[in-house]
Amino acid sequence: MPASKRLYQVPVQGGPYTVAEWDDGGPALLAIHGITASHMAWPPVLQHLSGGYRVLAPDLRGRGGSSELPGPYGFDAHLDDLVATLDHAGIARAVLVGHSLGAYIALAFAARFPARVRGLVLVDGGLALPRRTDVTPEQQIKAVLGPALARLEMRFADPEAYRDFWRAHPAFQDAGAWNPEAAAYVDYDLVGTPPAMRSRVNAEAVQADARALQAPEMVTLIDGIDLPMLLATAPRGLLNQPQPLLPLSAVADKCARLAQLEHTEIADTNHYTIVTGSGRAPLAAAIDGFIRERCPA
Repeated sequence: MPASKRLYQVPVQGGPYTVAEWDDGGPALLAIHGITASHMAWPPVLQHLSGGYRVLAPDLRGRGGSSELPGPYGFDAHLDDLVATLDHAGIARAVLVGHSLGAYIALAFAARFPARVRGLVLVDGGLALPRRTDVTPEQQIKAVLGPALARLEMRFADPEAYRDFWRAHPAFQDAGAWNPEAAAYVDYDLVGTPPAMRSRVNAEAVQADARALQAPEMVTLIDGIDLPMLLATAPRGLLNQPQPLLPLSAVADKCARLAQLEHTEIADTNHYTIVTGSGRAPLAAAIDGFIRERCPA
């Protein structure tokens, strides 16, 4: 995306909602980030898009520049915030691109506001996560999110200490996974003064969304969406483990039953690097192709 970023605030319930925008005058994309991320997850992908787009990428309620927004948190609040963002920008319809939690929010948005959506790109998310019966929901949340959740209670001496924390994360051990874009993503998340700096992510907002992801309706959410959808998955998980976040059997089953859903695997990536690392260019190419072929303006 050659256009420069513009950062502004949209009035929503409870206060100002931070939105980043890149406008090349083309079709609208609404980019929705993951559960403890921010709009800064998207520039690595956006810079590789070949088409001209108008991209809106908000900081979800409780994250980034929207971290001070009060509750109630959860999916209903996200949908209200996102439709307010489209209305503020004067956008009638958009292609929704969601990573991780953002994929589930995109589906929920399409279920409530189908007339506002041209198509969906679901990046390593959107299918119901496997449920375990031997642990509590809270324990499963901690097991899935790992260091991303643990950091919310941590304090860091300075920005370099926070970068060191992320550099040591298993997902950033691939060659080239730690790069200037990843560093900018991390720096944007840090607030406070040394020696007690912290992530600006609101833990209460994260917990509300994590509980929502385990709701029974997540199992069939995607089934009710009658719009073009692309599911792009990483072959490795959040901690770079060989098991992907979305089981391959579940992906194959959904694709076999939903004609509107197509699947592509972004090779040699994990849940993070599919957007911030080696996956950014092939993911951008997949988005370009999907919009060109299945979501023409």
